[in-house]
Amino acid sequence: MLKRFSIVQILSILVIVAWLLPKFAYTYIEPDEIGVRRSLLGGVSEKDLLQGRAVSVPFLHTIYRLPSTLHYQIFENERALSLRTRENNVIDVDVTIIYEIVPGQAHLIVEEGFVDTYDTKVSSISQGLLREHLASLSNADVQISEERERVAQSAVDPMNELLSQYHVQVVKSGVVIRAIRFRPEYEQKLQDKQLYAVQARLDEAKGGEAEAATLTDTDEKAIDRDVKLEVELWNEKIEQAKSVFEIEIADINALALRYDREKRAEADALCSKATAEGTLAEAKADALGEKLKAEALSTPAGRTYSAIQAARNFKLGDITLSSQDPQFLQKFGSMDAWRKFFLAGAGN
Repeated sequence: MLKRFSIVQILSILVIVAWLLPKFAYTYIEPDEIGVRRSLLGGVSEKDLLQGRAVSVPFLHTIYRLPSTLHYQIFENERALSLRTRENNVIDVDVTIIYEIVPGQAHLIVEEGFVDTYDTKVSSISQGLLREHLASLSNADVQISEERERVAQSAVDPMNELLSQYHVQVVKSGVVIRAIRFRPEYEQKLQDKQLYAVQARLDEAKGGEAEAATLTDTDEKAIDRDVKLEVELWNEKIEQAKSVFEIEIADINALALRYDREKRAEADALCSKATAEGTLAEAKADALGEKLKAEALSTPAGRTYSAIQAARNFKLGDITLSSQDPQFLQKFGSMDAWRKFFLAGAGN
């Protein structure tokens, strides 16, 4: 029983050791780190350790962790770089240096003993070089951003030559001039100078504005003159066209009037002719009717008809006859007088 218990204990101890051993025998390198392994037996490993698990036996290996991200040296405020320009004016420059460990050389930093000092070395070297390098700027260059950037970038290669001994390097565009300040007394003079320059440009702009206004006024007058000339020209063309149209209209009206008169004359002639023909036909018809009437009345039947009509039309009113009237016998005493009396009435 004791033997079996010992075996179980041994197995348990082995399981626990197997489970705990990786935790003690391995070190995990984070994504933002570079690992360097130093061995008591072999010294510093010549290969940098990247992200992942790295063998690290307790009491045998030591793992150094260096940052793989960008490093920053910031010189501003109290740490700002004080230097003189070519004109011997003192300026304070705020600069940021962006650098990194040279890929694959982290183990050299550990091997050469710069783990705790390489950042200080970068600060010292960059300050000295930049004070000398930026001193090439003039007072005018300081005020031109393109010139400041050019001088800053030209410092990258010389700085990397000095920093290579510490196995670090400034990245591309890694020297950034953030601000430049003159001393207060010169700053006021500079501001006054800039103010004068701005005022001069403003005066120049106002002069240009006045000149442009004059040119604009001249152009407007020229345009107005051209417009008036064009208007007069077109009015003349319109009047000419209007005259031509009025002549054409007058000709058309004359033709229409002549046509109207001709057609009316023809219509009047036709009407007169038709009226004359109608009058003639009516006269002929009346004549023919009188002729036929006369011919009809000349027949025995016609004479009888005339006599009947005469008797119908004869109305004898109150007649007073006096034998003492000397014309009595003349009017009523003969048959010829009675015939005329009756036939005259019949003829109507």
